[in-house]
Amino acid sequence: MTDSFASPRLQGWPAKWGERRPRRNTGMLWLGVVLFAAAAAMVGFSGGAAGPLWSGAFVALFGLTALAVAARRPFAAGSARLVDAATLTRGRIRSPDARVHFVPERRPGVVTLMLCVVWAIVLTAATIVAVGIGLTGRPEAFLGVAVLAATAVLFVYTAVRAAITQYRSDSFGRRPMGLGIGHDGVLLMRATETLYVPWSAIRRVEPDTTEPRRGMDELPLIRLRVDPGRVTASDGMRVPATVTVAPAMLKTHPQVVWSALREFHDSPAARAALGTPTGQGLFDEWCATAPAD
Repeated sequence: MTDSFASPRLQGWPAKWGERRPRRNTGMLWLGVVLFAAAAAMVGFSGGAAGPLWSGAFVALFGLTALAVAARRPFAAGSARLVDAATLTRGRIRSPDARVHFVPERRPGVVTLMLCVVWAIVLTAATIVAVGIGLTGRPEAFLGVAVLAATAVLFVYTAVRAAITQYRSDSFGRRPMGLGIGHDGVLLMRATETLYVPWSAIRRVEPDTTEPRRGMDELPLIRLRVDPGRVTASDGMRVPATVTVAPAMLKTHPQVVWSALREFHDSPAARAALGTPTGQGLFDEWCATAPAD
């Protein structure tokens, strides 16, 4: 670790994150347009029959989902806010920092939340119908039950998780979720736990990416290699040797999160500005100069 009195600067896009930065999904945009056109054709030529009308509605729901995915920016545009650390932790954990720079977790958006709820309801109903058909003497219906049930569970979990994030995000009447950066350490507020990681417990700050998946961009991750014995977790939970921060899930550009964790870890002298208006000005400057997506 090097001690430097130079002013922290906005870091560049890490090579580990890849040369190609995620962009809006134009493929999903065109898929949504095509699906809406197909749905309109099915409804238009249905002649009032229930089957084509329901099929058209189902295809339109697929199209709306594709458009929602296409419209969502890969990274949020936002900044950190200077807040009292006690407001974030709500007594779940003690932090030596009086004030921290808080980056809230990114909101899923009302449209995304509603789509998750609708899909959860539709797939759960389809699972129940398939089980009912199978019990009435058509066992081949059970072939699709496992897939329907697994997909329904996934959407139910996603809907609940999105609802929790929407409910807590940017609300200081409830326990918020996100990342807090202070003079003495880092706070990570998650749905199930809160972690306090002192700067002295962080051995390395490393860039990483999510596992590659076909048709999906690899998203940036930040790995904090820590001394687990010096990290405090709410409810006495076990702390792993690697704490992962997903900057794409936060309400600011990943380069800002990466710069803050890397620069302030490497430069203890620069941490004097954290928790002060001077530090907030630095975050505002970084957010204003981070590249647009």
